[in-house]
Amino acid sequence: MIISTNWLADYVQLQVLPASLADRLLMSGLNHESTRAVGADTAIEIEVTSNRPDCLGHIGVAREAAVLFSRPLSTPDPRPLEGKGDAARSITVEIHDQTLCPFYSARVIRGVRVGSSPQWLVDRLRTVGIESINSIVDITNYVMLECGQPLHAFDLQTIQNGCITVRRALAGEVFTAINHKTYSLTDKMCVVADAVGPLALAGVMGGVRSEIGPQTVDILLECAQFAPLAVRAAARGLVLASASSYRFERGPDPAAVDWASRRAAAMILDNAGGMLESGTVTAGTLVCAPASVDLRHDRVANVLGINIQAARQQEILLGLGFESEGSDAVCSRWKAPTWRRDVSREIDLVEEIVRIEGYDRVPEDEPIAARPVELSLHEKTLRLASDALVGAGLCEAMTRSVVNDALETTCSPWGSALPLVVSPALVRGADRLRRTLLPSLLEARMGTLAVGAPHGDLFEIARAYLADDTANKDQGTASSRSGLIQEPLLLSLVTSGNFSTAKGLAEAVLGRLGFDPWEINPASNTGYEFRPLQLDLFSPGRAAEIMLCTAGSTAIRIGVVGEIAQPIRDRFGSQPAVSAAELRLDRLEFAAGIEKKLQSLSDFPAIGRDLNLVVGEAVPWASIAAAIYSAAGKLLEECRLVQVWQDVERLGAGKKSVVVSLRLRSATGTLSGDDAMRTIDAIVAACGQQVGATLRA
Repeated sequence: MIISTNWLADYVQLQVLPASLADRLLMSGLNHESTRAVGADTAIEIEVTSNRPDCLGHIGVAREAAVLFSRPLSTPDPRPLEGKGDAARSITVEIHDQTLCPFYSARVIRGVRVGSSPQWLVDRLRTVGIESINSIVDITNYVMLECGQPLHAFDLQTIQNGCITVRRALAGEVFTAINHKTYSLTDKMCVVADAVGPLALAGVMGGVRSEIGPQTVDILLECAQFAPLAVRAAARGLVLASASSYRFERGPDPAAVDWASRRAAAMILDNAGGMLESGTVTAGTLVCAPASVDLRHDRVANVLGINIQAARQQEILLGLGFESEGSDAVCSRWKAPTWRRDVSREIDLVEEIVRIEGYDRVPEDEPIAARPVELSLHEKTLRLASDALVGAGLCEAMTRSVVNDALETTCSPWGSALPLVVSPALVRGADRLRRTLLPSLLEARMGTLAVGAPHGDLFEIARAYLADDTANKDQGTASSRSGLIQEPLLLSLVTSGNFSTAKGLAEAVLGRLGFDPWEINPASNTGYEFRPLQLDLFSPGRAAEIMLCTAGSTAIRIGVVGEIAQPIRDRFGSQPAVSAAELRLDRLEFAAGIEKKLQSLSDFPAIGRDLNLVVGEAVPWASIAAAIYSAAGKLLEECRLVQVWQDVERLGAGKKSVVVSLRLRSATGTLSGDDAMRTIDAIVAACGQQVGATLRA
């Protein structure tokens, strides 16, 4: 942003040298780029950060200077004189998509004389690097550089049927800009159009068909709010950046729309003549809802280590445009101005106060009381899960959220919705948002093994992107407009070995988060269990889904685990046997907030027993474990599966032998052999009743 010191003097009388002004602006957060003389004026170029669009106009910079130097600020209050005629009879405005254009306003001025601008206006524009075009265009540029709100003037006679329509461009629609270059538009862009076609690329540049020229007599003055993302995408997609797009991308003050429209209309009447028709034609809704923020009386001193008097704090905030909404014994409440939508927290107010008071006043060696930061449930969950897998020897990977078709065709355990498509592609050849992390990890594992790593055991914690299942499947991809978008937080891991290896790692993570298998204590509120799963991603019969079981509620899937199917492994370089698991961490975060109950270890010796149970081949281990825990009570300290084997001659057809190792211990005294045998007998009986098990001799 280039500012003119002569122009700045219209709003604040500083009586300081340009160098002093540049230094104070620099220390307040507006970095100084250069200072140079332009005729009788001085141009100071400053760098404006993206959160300060209010300083992309001279009034915004003047407000900063007025507070920094404790000088009064004076801004115009334009009230253009309206004549005969009704603007609503001359023009109509329609907005077809308010997500691209929330608000649009238009004024009509008839009988203007388009010519050269007065010399003072030409000089000021030249100081800030803009050449004069004609009186109407110069005024719209002047007002934009004055308040930061872009405007545009159309030749009213070129607007067919007197109707302005703000809509999405048609795919392939052709638009010729005022730079006399032709552009092919996409349906992601917004245009201001009439019955014939586009008159302007909204927020970026006007069109040659409706530009102001010497023949123009009647004009339509546009002042609107356009969506920053849409403007940014259009300007970058067409390589057509402009001063207007630069400001719309950062979000100008919504409350400045009416002021800028009145200011431009008044200047046109003064410098180009004409008659302003009464009324303003508008469409859409202008949203101005600044935040209200509480500031504790002692917060500034606690953060900065210096005492700034309450009266001085109030003076600074009022000078910056904040409105006081009252105070009590603890704090004061401030309403942020509409041009400061970046202010929403208490620390933002502290920053405003200290940057005006001066960072040089903050001592370097002043002790500040440190307070421990409480981790959120989300942060606790991430740390616990990561620690469990790092402790097991896995390495954490970071892969891209966008994948190519080859990776995305791998099925997702979280639904059948089609993948979301990013346009334009963020990475060449990769325009799909992944629905699962497993394909990316398998690809990373292939690369890890290819460079000679001894193992490729990896894990990743990241978000996937799931469209609504009602997405339009005829197109082969999903759109963000087809339904709600879910962004589940997933933990995925890939490891060498079999199903049991991946299952054990998943159990380690769940155990670290505080979950126990459901069969250990069915009377508890929450637990997990494994159920057989058929999924193309995994080998048949070697996969399971992990269900979160809650008393009184339907179980929900929180994960999957299994051995990767051979066809999938072949797609990733014919890797040797590999197993994988994926958990929905976003469904498990609540456990991090549950207070853990600690208990002391027993001082008494344990008794170990092994059982060799013969059960039906289809009986899962979870059912056997549930039967054991239900009968053992508090004496059972550990139940471990040792071996499973089949022998038709010894066991019979459809049978298998399950060897279980048990460890019994009492917390109140030494466990006798008779007590242990009674518990073992109860376990055998329960296994016989619940899963049809018999004790093998």
